[in-house]
Amino acid sequence: MKLDHYEYAICSHWVSAIINDDYTGLDDDEEADLRAFLATHEQRGGHWDVDSEEPFFAVDEVSDVYADCVTVRQYFPMRG
Repeated sequence: MKLDHYEYAICSHWVSAIINDDYTGLDDDEEADLRAFLATHEQRGGHWDVDSEEPFFAVDEVSDVYADCVTVRQYFPMRG
């Protein structure tokens, strides 16, 4: 099976929840924001992975604010 992926700039404090389903340390509003982000991407299915642990300053694609981010990839099966 061949995989493709999308990349997202995600604030590093979301990573544990995305990769490990561990929402410890997130308040209720943050958890709701992250769950909404993930819900919009779950239709592709697939697997989440952190491309690099080296943070960079960018707009976080979950909260839409500038933060120290890492590149997170969502892998999914290619169709066709």
